[in-house]
Amino acid sequence: MKKLRLNLFALFLVLYLFILVNITLGQDSLLDAFGKSSGRDNNIPLNITSERMEGFNQKNLVVFYGHVKAVRGDTTLWSDRMEIYFEREEKKIDRIVALGNVKVNQEDKNAVASKATYYENGQKIVLEGNPRLWQKGDVLKGDKITLFLNEDRILVEIADVQIRPKTIEKKVAKDQTK
Repeated sequence: MKKLRLNLFALFLVLYLFILVNITLGQDSLLDAFGKSSGRDNNIPLNITSERMEGFNQKNLVVFYGHVKAVRGDTTLWSDRMEIYFEREEKKIDRIVALGNVKVNQEDKNAVASKATYYENGQKIVLEGNPRLWQKGDVLKGDKITLFLNEDRILVEIADVQIRPKTIEKKVAKDQTK
């Protein structure tokens, strides 16, 4: 059950990054497909702030620099830099790269890494640079965490998993009320 919860959070992280960019860039058909499958309300506004944004038409690239913060509903993503790459012909997203101090928070779910890369073609996200996912007392760490969206599969290289039994949570909660 705990593994499923971590997998769902990881999947949510990828979907959030993908929906975030699609809302920003107006690719409604992709947003509709992922918005419906993720159960997210597409009417929730998205706010992206950064110190600077730069578009490179010849390179099919948009870059957000400095204190990047993306907020949608109860989910917030922070990074030092975010790069969005497009396919040259169709102008569809090829990949999204969040770099430097990548953090995601959604209620009690959190993720951190130095780098997070979403690949549209392979439908996967790769977290690198001391990646960690956690919810309450459960923690998933590794050298590299790869989430395969179409396969509902996660690959952790050099895995370190900490699962906190519910009995401990109940005892801690009971002790805190005394």
